[in-house]
Amino acid sequence: MATPSPVRLLIADLSENRAHEIDSVLRDAGISTRPKFFSDLTAATEYASIEKLDLMLCNAAFEQLGELLPGLRSREPDLPIIVHDDAPDAANLSRGMSIGATDVIFRDDNERLLYVVRRELHHVCRQRQLIETERALKEAERRCELLLSNSAAAIAYVHEGMHIYANDDYLRLFGFEDADDLLGLPLLDLVDPDQADEIKAHMKAIQVVSAGAVTAGASEDGNSNGSVNDNGTDELTMAFLGRTLSNDPVEGDLTLSRADYEGESCIQVLVRVGVSDARTTSAPASAATASAATGTGPDAVAEFAKLVKPKLSEAERATLLVIEIDDFNELQAEHGLSESKSIVAEIGRWLAEDRSDVLVEPIADHRFGIIGFGSEAGGDVLAEQLRAGVGDELFEVNGKTIRCTVTIGAVNVTSDVDLCESVDLAFKTMLASRETQGTNSVLWYQPDDTHVDEDGLNADQRRILGLVNEAIDGNRFQLLFQPIISLRGDSDEHYEVFLRLTDDDNEQLVPHQFLELAIEHGVSAKIDRWVILHSIKLLSAHRAGGHNTRLTINLTSNSMIDEEFIQWLAVAIKAARLPSDAVIFQIAEPDAASHIRQARQFVQGLAAMHCRSSMRHFGLNETSFETLRHVPVDFVKLDGGQVCALEDDPTNRDQLNAVIEQLQGLGKLTVVPMVESATVLSTLWQAGANYIQGHYLQEPMAEMNYDFSTED
Repeated sequence: MATPSPVRLLIADLSENRAHEIDSVLRDAGISTRPKFFSDLTAATEYASIEKLDLMLCNAAFEQLGELLPGLRSREPDLPIIVHDDAPDAANLSRGMSIGATDVIFRDDNERLLYVVRRELHHVCRQRQLIETERALKEAERRCELLLSNSAAAIAYVHEGMHIYANDDYLRLFGFEDADDLLGLPLLDLVDPDQADEIKAHMKAIQVVSAGAVTAGASEDGNSNGSVNDNGTDELTMAFLGRTLSNDPVEGDLTLSRADYEGESCIQVLVRVGVSDARTTSAPASAATASAATGTGPDAVAEFAKLVKPKLSEAERATLLVIEIDDFNELQAEHGLSESKSIVAEIGRWLAEDRSDVLVEPIADHRFGIIGFGSEAGGDVLAEQLRAGVGDELFEVNGKTIRCTVTIGAVNVTSDVDLCESVDLAFKTMLASRETQGTNSVLWYQPDDTHVDEDGLNADQRRILGLVNEAIDGNRFQLLFQPIISLRGDSDEHYEVFLRLTDDDNEQLVPHQFLELAIEHGVSAKIDRWVILHSIKLLSAHRAGGHNTRLTINLTSNSMIDEEFIQWLAVAIKAARLPSDAVIFQIAEPDAASHIRQARQFVQGLAAMHCRSSMRHFGLNETSFETLRHVPVDFVKLDGGQVCALEDDPTNRDQLNAVIEQLQGLGKLTVVPMVESATVLSTLWQAGANYIQGHYLQEPMAEMNYDFSTED
């Protein structure tokens, strides 16, 4: 039976000993809890109204029970509230249930207590799963609505012969200005009278199939073809002749298929205008047509190569670039399909503008092939000009100003090369650029040392991965420690652990030079475990010298989403004989935002071990506080960019103050990094920050030797 872990439990009891006894009964039965105890029922009900709880246990002896419990039930209708009563009386059972209790348990009936608790926790899990499913369904419906409204095809839904929905293309096709004018209008009113009976018969056939009675078949005159595939999806396609509001003819394809719209079983109507052979249209042929129309697939690359080849034979040298618009999925989600196409078109026009020796062609939905001849063949210059230019340009689409970035792969080409293979090579180089340098970047293909192999790795990446594996096996990593200083009088020693990797030339590599690569290839979890084992070993030795020191250890997403990591960590902490609060485990906000469920479970797992958690790089986007609401860490480390902004422009102080104030209102301990001056330190003290760190205090060092007794 599924239960939350750990259970966020509130126990309201006049006797604290009794409250602890109940918690012990649950823990002994294997139910992990995070309890909160109250001896005052008013305070308990107020807390239950504010915090998200899994379960509440309440003693029937409170005098205000009959007054306060109904109010709490009305505010929190889904919270399981179990009342425990000293007197085993059926009347007390009825009274408790009548004022809002989920169930009533009599004193010392621990067996029934466990049964009821497990039952209610199971209900909590199922209810939350239902809420998540409903939320996902609504989001899917919203996205479908968005896709329908932006579809290039004319689409409508018909229920019992009447229109219940139509997208903009459908409205325009038949001459309607407002969707309300179409809703409730019979489909047959838009059909040529000579075809009305045929379409009516096909709609009935679709409805019969929908009811599961028969399978739709072809009409006697053979003008349509009906089918049911392995998934039970039926579809009828026919030549179509319709009429607009002004009685103008509409000719093309009509496809009828089963659908559901807002819970109603209905028929989807799809009209394609001007299709040459409606009788034999099939899904594969339509997909191929759409692919060719959008310039995707090998045909677009071949067409590009065909255009380039004659010009390349005349040029002494040329540069081939593959340019891809960054974060295009997010762009589509924000602006819709239609506007996204317009954005791509605007970028394409800009790339080709005022460049006589450059040929620009789309080779995919959001990807361009570009070749520069003569003076433009200096590929590094051309690629950088285009990358920087797109990033600086403001593109106007439908009255909106949109900024985009691109990532570029560049190769040299000559007249004797296979251009299709060169495009593929430039594409792989572009992907390698994004993987190694991030978006808004350029990578130049160098056959001798940056060749991109089939596994997506170039020689330098392969070298770095080798260094990482050697460092794990041979203990070649180095740990550095930077002090985290309390501004609120906390005298405990606190350091954050940083990692360095020394290469064969005795140069130190910082994490951004190797960690992303390690994450992508599943090696970072081994790095995390190496860091933890060596950090707690050093911490144990340091604390043995009389220092009350704690460490913050950074973890990668690989460990955060690893379900077995918490169990391994519990064993490691226990073996080191460290108090559980001596180590704080820190995850990155972007990782948490990308894996909300796993991040929440990870933080809850730490809390069950009585370990504290922290979130770094906080404030990178507008949903930071939403992420924090789902992932309730103890410490929040602001992103360093907010402090840099403070250095650059003191007017950003109010914004930083507001973030810190909001975090502290949520009960979070704030850590502000990159403090590089006394002015910033003073500003943060006035803002109420809890902790600071930065080179102004001490840069990361190999020893934990900062003098925390020093007062600045």
